[in-house]
Amino acid sequence: MQLPAVLAPLALSVVASVACAATVPKAELDRCKLGVADGNDAYTVRQGAACGRVAKRLADDEQPGAALAYARKACELEDAPGCVEYLEIVRAQQASIASEELQRARVAGEKACSGLVIASEGADARPLVCLRTAELYMDVSPKSPEDAGRMYVRACKLGDERGCAHARTLGLDTEDHVASSSSKPARNAPAVAQPLPAPTGRVTTVVSPQPAPACHEMRPCVSLDLQQRNVTEVVGSIANRCDRAVTCTWCPVHAGAVDKTQCRKATLAAGESRAGRDAGLWYDGFDAMAYDCMDAADDKGCLGM
Repeated sequence: MQLPAVLAPLALSVVASVACAATVPKAELDRCKLGVADGNDAYTVRQGAACGRVAKRLADDEQPGAALAYARKACELEDAPGCVEYLEIVRAQQASIASEELQRARVAGEKACSGLVIASEGADARPLVCLRTAELYMDVSPKSPEDAGRMYVRACKLGDERGCAHARTLGLDTEDHVASSSSKPARNAPAVAQPLPAPTGRVTTVVSPQPAPACHEMRPCVSLDLQQRNVTEVVGSIANRCDRAVTCTWCPVHAGAVDKTQCRKATLAAGESRAGRDAGLWYDGFDAMAYDCMDAADDKGCLGM
């Protein structure tokens, strides 16, 4: 079961250089700024992915300063390529990057490395994110080889040999981590299962535990976009882009703390969207929302909140 995503609304101001950059499509920019509230139903790209694309275009156009904010937002919206772009921009701009931005990038990288990131085209993006986060600790002052080692070990545990090699260079033992992520049998393991000894004396009835319910994580194809209003109000819009009905739960967040006493739940049909106060997507006194979604046919215990 994945951890619930936590989204925070960001300022909707547009960098001046972006507004006049012919290389950034308007639909892409609008989706990044407004999410599904942009009203463009024909544009099916997620908000985070749109921000990541804007950042990539600006970075390729040698505008890293303008790209930084969009890459950061993409990463906070769990877009894997956007996270990688964000970490690479911060590392490349280390001579001029603010200490607050460096810390923000490290925190975002750690969260994404731990699993709060949407896979890119079906591939697990976490190993590369872990490596890029390790580089921020290893190469950018103030440096922290210990934290870099943690990130390299995580990458190694996820099956990336580069992470293993870097971790070993730092004197860390990666043997257990490699074994835990490998599909190969452990060394000296028996080729076949050994038979159980024959029962002696009285026969004991063994009751098999009930299997855990099958859970289908649907959050990657459900978008929750937020806007901040009147300083204290946070308003959301949720859209089900999955091929089936989903059940979602969302809760308000303040200063990183989730208030589970005010969570709300709804079932959305495929293609259905909801928004605003009438849909329960409005809170006062909070600055973000956390959410999780599952197949509507799953056991209710599958939800991570």
